[in-house]
This record gives sequence, structure tokens and C-alpha cells, in this order.
Amino acid sequence: MSDEVKTDEKQKRATHALIFELEYVAAKKRQVEFSAIKTAAKTKGVELTQVSFARSGMSPLSRAAITSVLKQAGKKADAIEKAVASVDKEVAAYCANDAELDKGLEKLIKAIQAMDIPVLAFTALPETVAGTLMAKLGLDKMGVELVIPDEVKDSFPRADSWLKMLKKCDKEDATLVAIVSSQIACKGGLTAGAACIAVPDEYTAFQDYSGAKMVLDSLSDVKPKEILNLTLRM
Repeated sequence: MSDEVKTDEKQKRATHALIFELEYVAAKKRQVEFSAIKTAAKTKGVELTQVSFARSGMSPLSRAAITSVLKQAGKKADAIEKAVASVDKEVAAYCANDAELDKGLEKLIKAIQAMDIPVLAFTALPETVAGTLMAKLGLDKMGVELVIPDEVKDSFPRADSWLKMLKKCDKEDATLVAIVSSQIACKGGLTAGAACIAVPDEYTAFQDYSGAKMVLDSLSDVKPKEILNLTLRM
């Protein structure tokens, strides 16, 4: 009986998968982060610009992001609990009320699911907020699997983050297509063996995406079939 179960598990194990950044590719969280951190920084006497935000490292963790912004401006990063709470509150509200699923990604998900290939989303958000965002975007009903990393560092997701996440969801040996929005995510995905499609936003557009299969302004610029033909070759 146990041998039969093991055989079934091997047969069901996916050979290919699509994975994407939940809050930065499926939604537009970085715009919300910029606005919220700009307001928080102003209380410390710092006028945050789009350029200075981009240069700060843009950590997905609000405490690390605010600290970096203040230090870059030559300010002390102390007594920032209120600012951190304010940014986290704005992000949570966006995920619950205002986030919309990227139309190009939606078409790509449907195309790849039609090929019987699993689709996953990974996140740096707290699990409850990530679950709320999945529901708001309708990704849970679409059958997209949410991957919650065991640890999110100030700079995320680097190569070690990718490897741990892939091991956690049993996709470390799969032919992987990764949709990413930043240089860090792209380099980490490439190191983990993924074929990367980069879709930078206005804050990450200047970054280096060497090695990516495509760098797009929008996933809607290319038909899903073109992306899949380019990235899912054995």
C-alpha cells in the first residue's frame, strides 16, 4: 500500500511550474510603499523622492525600508515604531480593499493552467495579509498556490530564499518560469535555475536584468503563448 502511494506521488510530481511575486507582479504594492514611506519619512524631516526611494534598497520589510531611507538622508533611525505601524497599516488596507490583479498575469496564469502546469505565488507579506491579498485578487479561486517563506530578510528574495522556497513547495527540480519585478528577485531566480521574465515598475526599471529571457513594461505586451514557448522548452 505504501509503495503504491509513493508511486502515485512520483507520478503527480510536477515537472514544470510558474511562480511569481504576489505583491509586486500580481499587484502594485511598491507604489503604495513609496507613498506610505514618503509620508512617514516626512515626519522625520526627510523629503523622499522616487529616485532616493529607488536607491534605498526598497526592502519589502517596512522597518528595514524606513531605516534605510533615513540613514541615506543622514538621519537617525530611532523611534520609528509609529512610522512602521503606519506603513504596515496602509499596505494591509491596500491588499484588502484596492489591489487589482494584473490583466497580463491573469491571461498567463490561465494559459499555463490549461497546460496542466501548476502556478505558485510567493510573498514577503505576513501570512494573514498575503491570504487577504490572494482572495482580493481572486488567485485563491483560480487555484494558485501561495508560498510563504520561512524567513524574509531585509533584502529579499536572494538565491538562498529561492532555494528554500522551492524546496518547501517541492519544486526544486522543476523547470521553472519566474515572473519578477526587481534585480534581486531576478538574480536570485536565475541562480536557482529559473527562466526569468522581468516586469519592472517605475522604481526598479533602471536595474540590471541580465540573464532574463524577457524584460517587459507589461505582461500584456506579449501574448502568453510567446512567453511559454520561450521559457518552457526542455
